[in-house]
Amino acid sequence: MADIRIEKKKPVWPWILLIVILAVVAFLYIYGSMDSEENDDKEPELEEVTYVKPQLDLHKNVKEIS
Repeated sequence: MADIRIEKKKPVWPWILLIVILAVVAFLYIYGSMDSEENDDKEPELEEVTYVKPQLDLHKNVKEIS
């Protein structure tokens, strides 16, 4: 009698998982770099703001009350 070799199928899901991970990484690389290029060229515009605190004259307020 002849021997019949039976080979088990290799699982396919690791290859599918690898393709999905590579697709996600490629997507993030392509679209993530597009957003950062626009922001890298511009310098942040800072507006100088000064605040002057009004001085209180306590003696004037006391005279007005009494």
